[in-house]
Amino acid sequence: MPELTVKKIALVAVLLLAAGAYAEIRLHEQGRPVSGTTIKPGIAAFSPAPIPADWVVSGSPVTEVAEVSQTHDGSAHVYLWRTTASAFRWTHHADEIITILDGDVFITGADGERRHLTAGDVAHFPIGSVQLWEVPKTLLKSAILKHQSPTLVEASMRWMRRARALVAG
Repeated sequence: MPELTVKKIALVAVLLLAAGAYAEIRLHEQGRPVSGTTIKPGIAAFSPAPIPADWVVSGSPVTEVAEVSQTHDGSAHVYLWRTTASAFRWTHHADEIITILDGDVFITGADGERRHLTAGDVAHFPIGSVQLWEVPKTLLKSAILKHQSPTLVEASMRWMRRARALVAG
């Protein structure tokens, strides 16, 4: 008999979690902003964003980032990023799409192919990829980072945080 009660409790918990996640998705979609974000690199609020020391191959890069915006669900972020002349290995912890805004960079991928990107060029780097970046002078790029999180998991986590806050508050 106790086993049946545990199964019922587990089923109710799963149903509540699914209902909460569904409600969170609907509320989140309704709360989406309706206007865009624009920024000029010259007035962006850059903050230091050092490259990990063990990634640096040569030079002493001074690296900065400015967050421009993010998607309504928080799964993608738009940044301005700049660095001084240097060479470093970069490991991508999210899918990244970049546009070179100023300067240039030589990028060597795992396949050994070396590419030269200049202002206006666009590139995509999948999560987990690693490249050698050789920056001859200051580089400015825009970057869109897309994190890999299932929507249902994100919604469930938001709903659980809100439920916990309601109970606590």
